[in-house]
Amino acid sequence: MTPLFNPERPPFDRLDGPQRERLERSLQLIYVRAHAVLLEPGAPVEGVLLMAKGAAEERSPDGHTHVADYGPDDLFDLRAQFDGQHRHRFIALEDCLCFLIPRTLFLALCDETPAFADYFRGSLSEHQAVAERRSEPGQQNLSEFLLTRIDLTHLQPPLLLPAGTTLECATRTMAAAGCDCLLWQQGERWQLATRTTLLHALVLSGISQSAPLSALPAEVPLISLPLGEYLFDALILMTRHQIKRIVITDGERICGILHLTRVLGLFSTHSHVLTLRINRANDESALEAVAREQGRLTANLFAQGIHTAFLLRLMSAVNEQLMAKAFALCIPAAIHQRVCLLVLGSEGRGEQMVKTDQDNALILPDDLDWPTQAVDLARFAALLERLGYPPCPGNVMVTNPQWVKTCEQWHDAIDSALLNAAPEDLLWLATLSDAHAVAGDAGLLTPIRRALLVKLGDRTDLLADMARAAVAFHTPLTLFGRLEREPDGLDLKRGGLFSLVHGTRLLAIEAGITATSTLERIEQLAASSRLSREFASDLAEAFRLLTRLRLAGQLKDGSNRVKVSELPTSQRDLLRHSLGVVKKYQQWLAMHFRVRQ
Repeated sequence: MTPLFNPERPPFDRLDGPQRERLERSLQLIYVRAHAVLLEPGAPVEGVLLMAKGAAEERSPDGHTHVADYGPDDLFDLRAQFDGQHRHRFIALEDCLCFLIPRTLFLALCDETPAFADYFRGSLSEHQAVAERRSEPGQQNLSEFLLTRIDLTHLQPPLLLPAGTTLECATRTMAAAGCDCLLWQQGERWQLATRTTLLHALVLSGISQSAPLSALPAEVPLISLPLGEYLFDALILMTRHQIKRIVITDGERICGILHLTRVLGLFSTHSHVLTLRINRANDESALEAVAREQGRLTANLFAQGIHTAFLLRLMSAVNEQLMAKAFALCIPAAIHQRVCLLVLGSEGRGEQMVKTDQDNALILPDDLDWPTQAVDLARFAALLERLGYPPCPGNVMVTNPQWVKTCEQWHDAIDSALLNAAPEDLLWLATLSDAHAVAGDAGLLTPIRRALLVKLGDRTDLLADMARAAVAFHTPLTLFGRLEREPDGLDLKRGGLFSLVHGTRLLAIEAGITATSTLERIEQLAASSRLSREFASDLAEAFRLLTRLRLAGQLKDGSNRVKVSELPTSQRDLLRHSLGVVKKYQQWLAMHFRVRQ
């Protein structure tokens, strides 16, 4: 094997041993002087060129238009291998060493190994899926759990009893069945009773053993999932609602009970344990102790290779519980359920995996009397700071009266922002569109969100003004489509994620979509045919990759930057492809909103 050729790099890692040997025996090493032509339009297609050393550029047939450039480990001209003709001119920018892979062998390998052919024909989502399948064994096992769907083998069979069954009979039946809970129907709603429920009814509430199940106090509505959903979705619900059982249904039929112990037996993230500790924290110091473990949980889950979308949802649920508990500790109980605490920005979208600045707001009912409001909110902001959320530099916080309003004042503020339409007004509207309720009366947000979507969605002129920011940022690709090499690394938030997030937000507002997460917005835009399925899939994969690379930088040194030289070849290829998708998206947004770039 020549030291210049690495058979372990993609896509050659998809070939088996004998195929790689055939490939290496057939490689021809070619030396080309600087400024010489490597390939001419219309010339016979001899094979694929793999750059070992040097750099080359691709130009249009007339030589006037730059198309792309190529460096070490790049393959070209791939399209010619499939359609049988070179369309562009390839010129060496410096002295080059290239490997020639004969076309007949290249096409034979594509025919023999579909995964090898898919590398050249696949979309970004397909490339990313292959990269995930190549993860470490431990990560692969974890991914298999995350993608495991709930089936009957995971469930405890349901014990369904009539509402008239006595508590004594229900207890004996439960013991005989060897289960720890039962379901009984009250009207059209099912209720769940556990051994603890029956014990408290008999001992603490003094209910007679001969009383029927219908005498039990009404419980909160059942939390359920359909059969076939992901086990990870069950873990998310258990984490968010601090429960240990979920009812699994198949249409109107109850299939069984999924227990937390069953889920944790397959998946040990301790996320539910952390959430239970948050729920049990009775004072601020106890909550601070729990918050210190949150960062370790994120780092551990990331190191285990959890899929980005799942990691975002899980950490969003944990963050939500942490903030809700802090709010409950600081705000009087009589006030707590009458107001609505909002998180904004990346927290509102559920896309922040490490702690960031406080971005929050508050909705008050129009008739609220809260004399200690300023003191209570200052205490809440101070507690968040101790939990690891520093004050917002832009002062988007509940300690700023501009972000604490009654329902009527929020509606008036939306109307005023739409009327004035200054840059700061458009930024305010965009920020508010990501709002997510985490504590208090979530119903207060619904009419405000509806008013914002209806009124702003009809203002195509303002959406066009807002879209300018999405297309203005430079994507860190060279004129020829290669990754830029900045000394401090590429800023993935500024150069990629912002355009994806902001552009998708504007399309969602235009479509009246209420979802706040970028991935959900992309999915709903595709479902409503506002984006093609293929393009939406590539956008989602680009978002996941950029988010994951950004998180790696944040966990490493707290930055949003990634150094290209430190990435393996496969990740460099995916990053370049992802940024190419972002650049294409910017061009599409500019045409859609009629914005000049």
